[in-house]
Amino acid sequence: MPDRLVRFTQHFFDRLDELLPSSRGVDGSPSATDFLLYDLPRIRDLLAVDLEATTLAVEEVPGVRVLIAAGVLVRSVAVYAVLADDGAVDVIYLSIALDED
Repeated sequence: MPDRLVRFTQHFFDRLDELLPSSRGVDGSPSATDFLLYDLPRIRDLLAVDLEATTLAVEEVPGVRVLIAAGVLVRSVAVYAVLADDGAVDVIYLSIALDED
């Protein structure tokens, strides 16, 4: 089976902008761009290859799955996704834990 297309919704990007600044911090804390370059590709690849095996069902919200992973630049990350009618994976929400959290 070929990899699924993974799309990131505007809500995902809005949430990313809420969680991380647009520029790297003077203390080296990651920016939104850093996250997009270093953490997101691996997450995208995991979802594309096997959504069901790399995620857990969110019992309170039918149809939504969550992938929880350690990040490269962040301590941990959770991305919430749904399987779209066309077979693609739509990533709809994001949660990030930084080292100081």
